[in-house]
Amino acid sequence: MLYALRDDAGKITALTDRPLPDAQTVQASDPDVMAFLSLDGADFTASDFLDGSDLSTIRILEDLINTLIDRQIIRFTDLPVAAQHKLLSRKVARTLANPDTAESDSENVHQNSWFLREDDQLF
Repeated sequence: MLYALRDDAGKITALTDRPLPDAQTVQASDPDVMAFLSLDGADFTASDFLDGSDLSTIRILEDLINTLIDRQIIRFTDLPVAAQHKLLSRKVARTLANPDTAESDSENVHQNSWFLREDDQLF
């Protein structure tokens, strides 16, 4: 079930999956919900949205993993080797794509004891 909070003009200001005071039950396909989520295009389908949001979701997961490592909740070496390689590959690719952030990324690599061997494949 989905609940919406609305302002005085009736425009949705928040969505939640919990019944809050003053929240109204709404359908996910409601035009007001779609507008709130900026998904009100005529050609919108849920499948297309999910496909299109995969890249940004991957970046969020990378940031989450980095935060967990930085806070020493997990160690980079706790991850499967294939995941370590994939994360390192993406970090190197981001550094190549954004050389301005290379210094801070390089510091994080050393701080987290991330390393590459000669025989590791990046891409």
